[in-house]
Amino acid sequence: MPPPRESSPGLREVQAAFGRGLCDDSIDGDDMQVLAPDAGAPAFDAQFDVYRNNAWQFFLAALERTFPVLQKRVGQEFFRRLTREYRAQHPSRRGDLHWAGAAFPAWLAVRLAGTGYQWLADLARLEWACEESVAAAQSPALSIGQLGAIAPDALAQVTVRFQPSLSTVDSPYPVWTVWQANQGDDSDSGPTDLAQGGEHCVVACVADRVSVYRLDPADYRLLQRLHAGECFGDAIASARVDAGVLARLLAWAFSEDLVVGISPTAPG
Repeated sequence: MPPPRESSPGLREVQAAFGRGLCDDSIDGDDMQVLAPDAGAPAFDAQFDVYRNNAWQFFLAALERTFPVLQKRVGQEFFRRLTREYRAQHPSRRGDLHWAGAAFPAWLAVRLAGTGYQWLADLARLEWACEESVAAAQSPALSIGQLGAIAPDALAQVTVRFQPSLSTVDSPYPVWTVWQANQGDDSDSGPTDLAQGGEHCVVACVADRVSVYRLDPADYRLLQRLHAGECFGDAIASARVDAGVLARLLAWAFSEDLVVGISPTAPG
């Protein structure tokens, strides 16, 4: 029989023991003394399975909702196995399970390295970008007319701000094609042809709708430079494109309500 505890455990100690019990297959002796010092270990552990199973099901549901295309590509059984392995190393540490999958793409890249399926980590990165986009703030969009009010000789020094939800994802694999082909419950894209090559994606949420765009490499490089805060002149130079690419990219960005700020603005 273990020696009596000198004092009752504090709330933090109880919470930590409870959290470990949710993620482990059984409760160890030290945690059992914290949670139920007077209960029989086997009986209490069996009763605790109710909480343990609920925690697992909620965690699984969060990842299934966040990575539906990935689950479709690998199958439900293998996705569940990956989720169990991932949760063992990255249990949820926040009250909001929305963020449970934050480390999943990076973990998946290590888990699938050298298997021929490492491209799935980039697919997960794209789906996680969609999830982050949903949670980001949405700002009022500007019209392209506000850019047209700036004097032509000042345009080289202009910078633009994009929707806070905008992010970029590039991959040497055709992840946008896979993502697009697997939208909808009844979709079935069949085998993935990795020989299609890499794709460059932009994710943004406008009017509560997530959009995933595919850009050509030149447009993508330029968007990245503008997104980083470079002015038009510097962005054209660093992206190694001409002014025509800038005009095309800006027309698209304004038409999709992605631009929310211009600096300097046209004089009053």
